[in-house]
Amino acid sequence: MTWRALLIMSCVSSLACAAQQTTRSSDSLFASPAAELARQHAPDLYDQAQTAWADADEAKRRKDERAAGDHRTEARLWLAAAVAEAERVQLDQRGAELQREEERWARQLARDQEASAVVASDISRYQARAVALREAERLTALSQAPSASAATVDAILTRVRLNLALAEALGASDERLLPLRERADAIARKRPASAKAAEALLSKSEALIGEMRAQWPRPRPGASTELVETALVTGFAADRTSSGVVIGSERFFTSGGQASSATVRRFHGLLAAFPHGPVACQVAVPELRSRVWARRVAQLVERLRRMDDPGRVSTSMVVTQSLAAGAVQCTFVAYREP
Repeated sequence: MTWRALLIMSCVSSLACAAQQTTRSSDSLFASPAAELARQHAPDLYDQAQTAWADADEAKRRKDERAAGDHRTEARLWLAAAVAEAERVQLDQRGAELQREEERWARQLARDQEASAVVASDISRYQARAVALREAERLTALSQAPSASAATVDAILTRVRLNLALAEALGASDERLLPLRERADAIARKRPASAKAAEALLSKSEALIGEMRAQWPRPRPGASTELVETALVTGFAADRTSSGVVIGSERFFTSGGQASSATVRRFHGLLAAFPHGPVACQVAVPELRSRVWARRVAQLVERLRRMDDPGRVSTSMVVTQSLAAGAVQCTFVAYREP
């Protein structure tokens, strides 16, 4: 065999290898799992990549290596864009699935809490409320006395610790929780004669819960039940209605006709712990033209406005036979039943 023949055979073999290499490159480029996802979720960009690769093959047949290289680069860029788009589409789909799942669980939670509330209401609704009101009134009366028993301080600190546990569950950081827990421990050790320090700490814990809840654009599922339960423990009558949660008390005014500092303070705690939406309050009066009751209601309005959001609470007078004179009912409209 002559050298010329060997050279010809070598060239033919080289061309065959190059063609085989091009085929293998194409196979590996478009046969990968990522390319398959791109074909499914970004077909337009995937078609552009295949078209550019076909142009590269055509340029290769014309022996235009430079054009073939450019088209192959273009094909890889189109395919990379298709893969990125496919990943974005998949992420969007997964995000939508997670959102739907979260909404489904939220609805389920609301239904479960609603069912639990109905069952509890059917079993001992009025008895449970009467007991809660009596206990809250007893605790409030004791805490207002010049001296408080250790049991009274312990009861308040128990509520503080429960509030802090709830705040932690709602996302409060250790940096916010630790100082309040240390203060609770210090009060428990010192056993002060007055409950004022414990009550001040209770207000701070309620405010922290409110801060956590305020991060949600609207009340979470089950918030109306939480508001009713908290109001009962705090010493208010409470009920859920179609217009919202109604909080009531006949103790917003003292026997002398002054606005009750204790009741207003406890109501401020509720407002802080449940921060969503406006609150509409109505004061039952014997007649709208009564100057005595007008002055009393004006004093109450002034006391209710001593809060971070004074415009949140609106107060009006109403003449009704269903409530005693001086009774107050406040509707938290954002916490209405679904």
